[in-house]
Amino acid sequence: MTHRPPPATPSPYPLPATPELLALAAKARPDWQHGALRDALAHAHYQGMTWGQTLTAVARLLADPEAEPADLVPAREPWRHRRPAQGPETAHRGAAAARAALHTDTDTTDSGR
Repeated sequence: MTHRPPPATPSPYPLPATPELLALAAKARPDWQHGALRDALAHAHYQGMTWGQTLTAVARLLADPEAEPADLVPAREPWRHRRPAQGPETAHRGAAAARAALHTDTDTTDSGR
């Protein structure tokens, strides 16, 4: 751990301690990919999260066995959200709907209009 001098004036907010947080995460969650939390922290900073918000969110992620570093910042794009795997019946329903749509007669050129 690195020694940081105390600030000249006490701050009511927690001070950033990224190296220490990364070291804690490496010990607490060895299942996470190396560097994934560092990337998530950079993304959180870029999205405007304060250090207090980030610290609180990381603590929740560390305690959740299903969490991953990418869960730190909620994804704005819907395709980035982690989704549970769909059952095979979902694909079958989708295929049946596609077949039904292909076999319906929607061509109006032969009707004389």
